[in-house]
Amino acid sequence: MPSVIFQRTYLLSEAYQSIKERAVQVLHKYLGDPDLITFNDVERSVTFSTERLIPTVSTNRPRVMLLFSNPHPHSVHQGMFLSPNTKGRENLFWSTMGDAGWLPIAEGDRSPRQLADICVNAKYRGPFELIFYCYYAFPTDDPEDIRKIFERKYFSQFIEPEANDEFWNIVQETSVEAVVTFNKGIFNLVSKELIGRYVERLMWGELIQSQIKGITRNVPVYLTFPTGWRYHKQYRQFRKASLDRIKTAICNRLSAPES
Repeated sequence: MPSVIFQRTYLLSEAYQSIKERAVQVLHKYLGDPDLITFNDVERSVTFSTERLIPTVSTNRPRVMLLFSNPHPHSVHQGMFLSPNTKGRENLFWSTMGDAGWLPIAEGDRSPRQLADICVNAKYRGPFELIFYCYYAFPTDDPEDIRKIFERKYFSQFIEPEANDEFWNIVQETSVEAVVTFNKGIFNLVSKELIGRYVERLMWGELIQSQIKGITRNVPVYLTFPTGWRYHKQYRQFRKASLDRIKTAICNRLSAPES
């Protein structure tokens, strides 16, 4: 399988035992997955699997980062971002991105293994070359669970600074032209301007955008609906319309064709 999953280790020192106990409580249903999370009592460390997808080929299309909060354990186990849930149901992300022309991949080609191969090698039509990136590396059901497991001191001293530095370095090193995120909290972490309520604004047709803070290059960041949002009978139309607006804005900025 293409290289999407990799491992990372946190040295926990004196916080080791309490972090381990909280992790077992929060992630107990995933601890049987091989290599997902391993605690080392001797080194007082935790090694875990995480995910990142940067195309290994250049197609000369503008690079756009799809920015997510953190990996989901079940997707990491299957080897690809946004894999089917525990009931085997496909994530809405793939059909929505296809509807909007960002990732038009046939439904029969959307197994985790096929998607990893297609996206790593950029073997899809569309205006952009897409990077899949998680702001936080640690896998949980919900990003708030990371704070629950590691608590404020370790989170603020180690996890948060590492996430900030690594995100900005990747944006620079991969020549990202724009960032699209599906999470308001992550948008507020990386953008110059903060937002509050936003779903209604998206439904009204607003383009929510700012600039990535902390870097000298001008890189826009956009916010769209969460990947699982379906709380309106016309959710597919709303989600497609938001992605259409973002696509047009990026293409107009770069004077790039839309297809």
